[in-house]
Amino acid sequence: DLDTAEEAYAALEEADKLQHIMKIREIPSIEGRNAELFVFRRRWQEAEIVLLQAGLIYRAIKLNIRLFRWERALELALKYKVYVDMVLAYRHKYLAQIKQDETLQRFMQIGQDVEVEWETIKAKIAQEKERERQRPGAYTNGM
Repeated sequence: DLDTAEEAYAALEEADKLQHIMKIREIPSIEGRNAELFVFRRRWQEAEIVLLQAGLIYRAIKLNIRLFRWERALELALKYKVYVDMVLAYRHKYLAQIKQDETLQRFMQIGQDVEVEWETIKAKIAQEKERERQRPGAYTNGM
């Protein structure tokens, strides 16, 4: 129960865990919330499985990006033929932040063929988030 977890972490003054629980509350789909609870418990594989079974491909890819599992994120994007540009864009942004050049051959190869445009990526992400909010049983938490 998220309410109980929130109260417990607040009482224990575990600010980072409390923040994570509060962020989980904002996720509209039950599957998305369940997946984030798996992430919270460091059970990333189960989180990904929940998301993929629910058809939440964007969330599954983004999960792998957040975990710096770049090759898995790209593998999913290619398999489902979505968000390849997003994976490349976030990878490029990450490498720029750590001042490194691309070393993964697959990223170099695919990067030559895929155009990365942040405005398009942001629009697709917004559409995906809206689609998740429209799912049956979605929770809006007053949003």
